[in-house]
Amino acid sequence: MFLTFKKTAEILADILGLDEEEITSDMELTPEFEIEKLHVAKFIIECEKKFKITIHDENVHTFRTVGDIAKYIESRLSEEEGNSSESSEEERMWWYYV
Repeated sequence: MFLTFKKTAEILADILGLDEEEITSDMELTPEFEIEKLHVAKFIIECEKKFKITIHDENVHTFRTVGDIAKYIESRLSEEEGNSSESSEEERMWWYYV
């Protein structure tokens, strides 16, 4: 989960023009944290590209924090891993290095 969060924090920091260290798992995806709907949309699109997954609109509305997105991505990656249980740890973590 740590690597997934680290990569999602990196993506969001890039979109918001912040340092990666400023992004926390409990950071809410709200204007209070200067995160507008357009930022969330860009964030979701970039996560889909980076992790090579699809995040459905009905799921996006359930995300309240950065950690929620990281957990969702981790669960999607685990599902895909279950479909190919023969892969090595390096093969499962390829996205981290991309």
